[in-house]
Amino acid sequence: MNKYFHEFYIPVLGIGFSLDTPIKVAKYNIPSVISLIDDELIEIVREYHCKEYKLEYSKITNKHND
Repeated sequence: MNKYFHEFYIPVLGIGFSLDTPIKVAKYNIPSVISLIDDELIEIVREYHCKEYKLEYSKITNKHND
């Protein structure tokens, strides 16, 4: 038996409106991935979700080493 409840997945998504789709569908055990291109937009969305879920947030800047 498949470990996922659903027999489908959401394919690789671009950014924009679909950036946080994997977070929204995770509760349904639907696997998904995103293409990480715009690090500034991703940082804005990461800050939003940290505040939304009351998680500690520390900004990652371009000065941080990879």
